[in-house]
Amino acid sequence: MSIGTEQTRPRERQFGRGLIVAGVLCLVASGGLLWWRYGGSVFNDMVLAGLAMCF
Repeated sequence: MSIGTEQTRPRERQFGRGLIVAGVLCLVASGGLLWWRYGGSVFNDMVLAGLAMCF
C-alpha cells in the first residue's frame, strides 16, 4: 500500500477543518480587537509599511 493512497478517516478530516476554522476565527478576532482599540491607524500603517517594502 502506498502512502499517497491512504484514506484519511472522517474524524481526522473534521478535526483538521475545525483547527483551520479556529485559526481563522482567532485572526478575525485579533483584528477586530486591534481595530476597536486603535482604529484605522493600525491597519493604515501596516498597509503603508507593506507598500513601502515593495518599493
